[in-house]
Amino acid sequence: MGVGEIVEMDDRGRITIPAEIRRRIGRDVFIIELVDGETILLKAVNRGEEVIKRLEAIKLSGDKERRNYDAAYVKDLYGGIKD
Repeated sequence: MGVGEIVEMDDRGRITIPAEIRRRIGRDVFIIELVDGETILLKAVNRGEEVIKRLEAIKLSGDKERRNYDAAYVKDLYGGIKD
């Protein structure tokens, strides 16, 4: 692991990653995480893989009373025309 470089935040809250580090990483998508009061973890990720991970982490929940209704029942229930 390298020693690192000192960088500064600009007036808009941006921090520039030094060019040599950007070249070595070769990515433009990062996860930033506050580890404790003064440690920030910046992890380079593959955009597609990260989107898939986030979608897989979504837990959908619904109304347990209605989970077994079929489309025809709901259509009739709310005044739809049954084919």
